Amino acid sequence: MMPMSTDMRVMIVEDDPMVMKLNVEYLARVEAMTLVARCSDLTTARVVVEREPVDIVLLDVYLGARNGLELVRLLRERDDVPEVILITAASESETVREARRLGVTDYLVKPFEFKRFREALLNAQRQRVTLRQARESFDQSTLDTVFRASKTEVGRPFGLPKGLTHPSLVQVIDAINRVNGSTFSTEDIARMTGMSRVSVRKYLKYMVEKHVLSETFAYGQIGRPSFTYTCLDLDGLECLRDPVDL
Repeated sequence: MMPMSTDMRVMIVEDDPMVMKLNVEYLARVEAMTLVARCSDLTTARVVVEREPVDIVLLDVYLGARNGLELVRLLRERDDVPEVILITAASESETVREARRLGVTDYLVKPFEFKRFREALLNAQRQRVTLRQARESFDQSTLDTVFRASKTEVGRPFGLPKGLTHPSLVQVIDAINRVNGSTFSTEDIARMTGMSRVSVRKYLKYMVEKHVLSETFAYGQIGRPSFTYTCLDLDGLECLRDPVDL
């Protein structure tokens, strides 16, 4: 049997062009997220969800004369209910209570930081993937995954690759932070951490795959492959460094 995909299909419903642009840019920085629609009104959003599958909805509350919670009520009538993350300036107690009653997955108040945005997306992804894999019953551990937001799991939703450990990853990231934005090599980080060049290379490769580092390859004077790196995403680097604080 083929493994179940963890990719999420995301729809954004937002009538402010600047906030829409920010949401789209942030979404592009979160792994395994695909933008399927940008909607500036509820009518368009309703057409989209009736036409194609959507896993996660990023939804504003204030949409002209309409209230985004209208869409949440509609979605609750579907067999496959998407995760809904409110991203809004609305923080009134009445709105918050209604959002909770309707089962909204998360609630972000504008302005928000990328770190919190990423947390919300990865938590929604983790819960949705777990429910997709449902059998006839759940054990307590799986139920905790669905009903409790585990910060450690959000920061590292499907674990580090085999052979990597979080303490060593932190060592490497701390060394990268010490170079203060400069280009660095595998040898630089190995010298700063006391780790072997081979081990450091594994962690740097992992960060390249997570799109927080860029990698350049060249042959040195004695023919040994040389890799140099530049940090592309400081926020993403910190998300890997300290998942518990996400």
